[in-house]
Amino acid sequence: MSQSKITLIIGGCRSGKSEYAEQLAYEAKGPVYYLATGVVTDEEMERRVEQHQLRRPAHWETIEEPLHPEQAVARLKDRQGVLLVDSLSGWVTNLLYDNNLINWQWDQAKEDQALALIRAFIGELQQSSLHALIVGDEVGLSLVPPTAEGRAFRDLNGKANQLVAAAADQVYLVVAGLPVKIK
Repeated sequence: MSQSKITLIIGGCRSGKSEYAEQLAYEAKGPVYYLATGVVTDEEMERRVEQHQLRRPAHWETIEEPLHPEQAVARLKDRQGVLLVDSLSGWVTNLLYDNNLINWQWDQAKEDQALALIRAFIGELQQSSLHALIVGDEVGLSLVPPTAEGRAFRDLNGKANQLVAAAADQVYLVVAGLPVKIK
């Protein structure tokens, strides 16, 4: 793996983006910290989490932080190794649902608050000693969501992807299991 500090890996659902990030983490030298943002809300999500857990080596340290990954990064910033964040999109979903941060009614102040948290996360990544592998969903290539909730997610997720991509040293788009370097 190159010496880049932040690598964004985006793709559609079941594109292979998490597997590619895990492959990069396997190839890295040093410890791996797996920052999970997902929240188990039903049986299907529980199965997804279990699949991810089964793929990871037992010696990877798992940190579950669905709402404030920037705080987890701050706690780890003096450590060496790889931080694999799976996923940026899961965190965006959590931001949308948490405490009416964005209550599916567009509000510039609430969106600004969410974007400030994302910028704080990026700032912590830039200050850390870790190589960050950030997994995110690319949902902007699909149809316009028919619900306000779907559009709120698509828009905030797209802005989060843009912010992380701008700060990243490398960006990969994974399509059908094939990573394509775009930055």
